[in-house]
Amino acid sequence: MSSSSSSRDAKAFLVQGEEASYRLLVESVREYAIFMLDANGYIVTWNSGAERIKGYQAEEIIGRHFSSFYPPDAVESGWPDYELQVASTQGRFEDEGWRVRKDGSRFWANVTISALRDERGRLRGFAKLTRDLSERKRVEMLAADGARREQMLEAERTARIEAQRAARMKDEFLATLSHELRTPLNAILGWTQMLRSPQATEGGVDVRHGLEVIERNARAQIKLVDDLLDLSRIMAGRVRLDVQRVALIDVVQGAIESAQPAAQAKGVRLEQVLDPGSGFVAGDPARLQQVIWNLLSNAIKFTPRGGRVQVLLERVNSHLEISVSDTGIGIPASFLPHVFDRFSQKDSTASRGYGGLGLGLAICKQLVELHGGSIHAESGGEGRGATFTVKLTHAVARDFDFSGRVHPTHPTHPTAAENVRLPALDGIRVLVVDDEPDARELIQRILQNHGATASCVASAEEALRFLAASPPDVLISDIGMPGMDGYQLMRKIRADEPRDRRLPAVALTAFARSEDRKRAILAGYQTHLAKPFDTAELVLVVAGLMNRT
Repeated sequence: MSSSSSSRDAKAFLVQGEEASYRLLVESVREYAIFMLDANGYIVTWNSGAERIKGYQAEEIIGRHFSSFYPPDAVESGWPDYELQVASTQGRFEDEGWRVRKDGSRFWANVTISALRDERGRLRGFAKLTRDLSERKRVEMLAADGARREQMLEAERTARIEAQRAARMKDEFLATLSHELRTPLNAILGWTQMLRSPQATEGGVDVRHGLEVIERNARAQIKLVDDLLDLSRIMAGRVRLDVQRVALIDVVQGAIESAQPAAQAKGVRLEQVLDPGSGFVAGDPARLQQVIWNLLSNAIKFTPRGGRVQVLLERVNSHLEISVSDTGIGIPASFLPHVFDRFSQKDSTASRGYGGLGLGLAICKQLVELHGGSIHAESGGEGRGATFTVKLTHAVARDFDFSGRVHPTHPTHPTAAENVRLPALDGIRVLVVDDEPDARELIQRILQNHGATASCVASAEEALRFLAASPPDVLISDIGMPGMDGYQLMRKIRADEPRDRRLPAVALTAFARSEDRKRAILAGYQTHLAKPFDTAELVLVVAGLMNRT
């Protein structure tokens, strides 16, 4: 035997020995599934680690495609073929994901696939190594679940705190509402009893002053109810703006004139710095004046006697700005972010020094935003006053298409206290329908004092019998009555009466929302009046229906 052949035999023996040793090593490893695939992904070898991890004996799995270890969704998406493609082109592929054992259970695996090529670079197959990381994944999932649970608990804690805060605010608001409603009622009832006392008839009571107190407190109650209804309408998205071309200086001056008596009564100096060339905005003049009046009322309320409230109107670039500043009690920094919240007040305790429901600023904010503007508050802290600034977009003439409608200067708000010359109602026969005796008597007396003949009934059924026997010239009816309500009454009247002789009718009711007004008109009433009403307004409506104005 030549030395060269002996050398080749020795090398072959060594190679065979190395392969045998490698095979023995691979087969003995139990922590890893190590097996070979052919170039098409079919299994050609299997070790003890693969048997332990995947659950297959060698004779069960050799010859099957390696995609047998993947969940159905991964197989459907072509993921196993993608792994081989990456390993073939890049030499290696590594991934973590769910794999499936023989018994159908899943485990989390770290997978490495390496391409095997011969000395000419031709693909001969793949070596695949899989490690079971289920325990690590379980720990990670537990940690993630723990984090999620902690997040959920934190969210629950936050929600509970917010719910408690909301409940506390609601309770405080209800307590405040009770106080604010009872306070004027106390004055009204007290003075009513005094005016009915023997001393009143003997001249020992200032009747005029008592009536002024009653009227002032009744109007305070109306304001509370109006604020509640306003906020309800705004939050429900039922506010409709009568948008016009508004000279903002006129609106501001109107609000200042309305607030001046309150400022004088309290001894607060009311100053104004208004730019006459500030220009126009597109808006509802009544609502804008409501905003400014609310800001002024707030400033006056929270400014002590001898203090000052200043109103500034100016044009700033493309905006008009109205600022209401005061030298009053100021706003603590901690409360400033909540100053526009509903029902929010700095002091909601029983000993608080200022009245109100805490709705005015919330209403202001909503109305300003409905106009496309913004409002913000500033204060240096307690005892250092406050400034509220409203920004509205300046509008030029081409922005309008209102057929020349321009808000009139200094809008007025008529009240019963104004000296209005009212038309006589002589000869007009009116039927009053209301289930409340006091309401019937009040309406009857007002009408009789102005010359009308007024008859009263307590129900819709009585009204129908009265109408059949003695038709009046005008009908005034409540809406909310037991049995047949005012809507049903009017529909019945309209259905039975001749088309050419319609009875003039007024809905006089505490249902005062815009939708209530619309519903009354649709039922057949010509006019809707909200309770409480002004005497002058009632007389003018009746006269108008009879063409007496």
